Amino acid sequence: MQRYLVEMPLEHGSGAECTAREWRVRSATGDLRRRGVRVRLDRVVRRPEDELCLFLFEAESAREAALAAELAEVGSFRVVAADASPLAL
Repeated sequence: MQRYLVEMPLEHGSGAECTAREWRVRSATGDLRRRGVRVRLDRVVRRPEDELCLFLFEAESAREAALAAELAEVGSFRVVAADASPLAL
């Protein structure tokens, strides 16, 4: 599976807005997985100072990551391929 970053602008720049979206995205991702779609939400980064909420997905394609955002009805978003390497300790 590949990694995709879904960027969502925050209308009010609040962490609470990002948290609400996170719950909806987690629910939508669970629904998709039950339907056999291979998509997993890996992590969420809140950037209220930049008015952004970032979701990192593992998915077969960008379309699956976008589908999770669409089903969660998060409003506008952008999907980009992400190259994340594991942390070295």
